[in-house]
Amino acid sequence: MAKKADSRPANLDELIIKELDLAYNKAESYFIPGKENEIPQEISSNLSQDFIDALDGIAKLCEKASTGYLNVITGLAIKAVYGDTVDVRYHQVQIQNQTDKPAGFNFRGVSEHIIFHWMENHEFHGAKSGWQTRTFERPKPYFLNYEENIGAIKVPFLSTYDQIETHNQNAKLGLAFLLLRRIELRERTKITLAIPRLQDVLQITNLFKSHFFYSYKDSKGASRLPVIALHAIYKVLMQELVRYNGKILKDLESHSAADSQTGSIGDIEIANKDGSIFEAVEVKHMIPISKELVDIAKQKIRGCQADRYYILTTHNMHDPSDEVITEVENVKRLLGCQMIVNGVIPSIKYYLRLLTNPGAVLPNYVQELATDKAISFEHRDVWNKIATGSI
Repeated sequence: MAKKADSRPANLDELIIKELDLAYNKAESYFIPGKENEIPQEISSNLSQDFIDALDGIAKLCEKASTGYLNVITGLAIKAVYGDTVDVRYHQVQIQNQTDKPAGFNFRGVSEHIIFHWMENHEFHGAKSGWQTRTFERPKPYFLNYEENIGAIKVPFLSTYDQIETHNQNAKLGLAFLLLRRIELRERTKITLAIPRLQDVLQITNLFKSHFFYSYKDSKGASRLPVIALHAIYKVLMQELVRYNGKILKDLESHSAADSQTGSIGDIEIANKDGSIFEAVEVKHMIPISKELVDIAKQKIRGCQADRYYILTTHNMHDPSDEVITEVENVKRLLGCQMIVNGVIPSIKYYLRLLTNPGAVLPNYVQELATDKAISFEHRDVWNKIATGSI
């Protein structure tokens, strides 16, 4: 039988990518380092154990059986877009006349032109298509009695399709759970981070600039990078400057934790021995410093005895306006705290020049990149490429 023309909707690419992005964001919210292989509460509460087991079975074979794995990702993504209006077991146009819920297009094209590239962009490497081998291409629906030999993935593969079509399992949550397992695998195989041997202040500053302002595919977490860099610098400053004798550099709080929850007055805090805050730094990513930001900071430091408070931004418009300068002077007059507003990059350059060994900040930065929960594989991978000169 000749294949019918593929009439894939013009906006399908956009719809598929939207669902993949939503699932990925949910998967990232599930991910907790050190608690890999646990079942998130939302998954265990809303999906059947049979469906979870099938997805786990597929996840374990994501590399060994990458064609089948990508096939399932494709099916779940299409189901996430169309819901009950499409039966995704009918993956080819030529067999969709057998169902009253046809998609009207072949899934292979979606897999090759949309899913594969999205997976690659997220460092999930594998087959270029979920229909790469003939055993997945047969013009037959993916029923439990599908007789083709598709290897070890066959049982969880067919069970997954059965669960979403005959047991009304949630494809969106299934997709998120499958991506969670892939994130866990990716994080378990983290790359070794490069530590450049540099002493030149300008070269080190340019390294940081390149890392902060890289065009990340997933921007989530990028605002954490300047915070980590400044914290790494403070680790060295604390050892070299008399100002910080007897002071304690506090560990960074979780990136997702609000200051109102933690009681922090800044992203970076230096404490006195009694625990009171001596100095704090608030870092803004691509946000110009305004009177409103100063007002918010003023509320944070009111009632504490901080000696100095920095508001630093990566935005290129970092020089304070007259309005901001007036407000900063009011803070000093009313609260006795010296407030300094500036750019992150000029501040980094200034701090590095104070150090006898500027290069000592780089091992600190790399160590925090490796362990900070807000930092993704992409941020680490890009750092290596920048540090080794490949980009």
